[in-house]
Amino acid sequence: MAPQLCLGTAQFGLPYGVTNTAGKVAEPEVRALLAEAAAAGVCWLDTAQAYGEAEAVLGRSMPAGHGFKVISKVPSQSKPGFKAEDRLAWEQAFQRSRARLGDLHLDALLLHSPADLRKPGGEHLLQWLLSLRERALVRRLGVSIYVLADLEGVAPELLDLVQLPLSIYDQRLLADGTIARLRAQGCAVHARSLYLQGLLLNPVANWPAWVNQAARAHHSKLEQLAADRNCSLLDFALGFANVQQDLEAVVIGLCSRRELQQLLLAWERKSPWREYEWSRWAIPFQSILDPRFWPR
Repeated sequence: MAPQLCLGTAQFGLPYGVTNTAGKVAEPEVRALLAEAAAAGVCWLDTAQAYGEAEAVLGRSMPAGHGFKVISKVPSQSKPGFKAEDRLAWEQAFQRSRARLGDLHLDALLLHSPADLRKPGGEHLLQWLLSLRERALVRRLGVSIYVLADLEGVAPELLDLVQLPLSIYDQRLLADGTIARLRAQGCAVHARSLYLQGLLLNPVANWPAWVNQAARAHHSKLEQLAADRNCSLLDFALGFANVQQDLEAVVIGLCSRRELQQLLLAWERKSPWREYEWSRWAIPFQSILDPRFWPR
């Protein structure tokens, strides 16, 4: 079964994305976009406490009678360690988050930084998270990761859902079996960074100057393949995602209704990839695969 679509909402609260020239999405556009998404059967929204005003914008913009399942995230913690009294601050932040979203029942709450669990006193954070599920305040718990090492030390009872990077160019967690192992353990997997913040959809001529020449040459070849097959880079990106049967959903950020319409049309089209041909397009350049290493 193909994964479902999940709309990423960082652009609703921040001018997010290395190729985003339009800035934060205007609230009337968010309302219209969400209404169209709901009518089209999109059922997932991904947000976070750290996405500026995104949660509040969502809370004000949800269409009446919507069936969206909402995922939010606890931000990285600045403290070097935790004590029992920190639970109060986490609880207050969570309740503020719920209020901003219109007191929705969250489908899932993820840790933005699983490394926080490995800090001194990390057991307090773990127990507080588990209490949310026990109190039926969230249905599922999980973590958002960049690399396999981020899962080290994460208690199995916390792994209802893992969000991770995956794209034509970044197949590390697919190739090493991480995605298949998580699914075998009963953990849902949501893939993000399908477009590499838009890099994958843009001609190499529009790429930032800091991207290395080897990556540029690789992308030029994909552009040529798209021209040869009379398809778009969007078709390649989504055609790859659509056949990943171990994924519950793919998280895709949008800035307009036009982008939503393009996404829905491309998602329904037959993949331009031949068999597992996409597996040969992974690249080893960490500097482009991980946004944490991108120049600011």
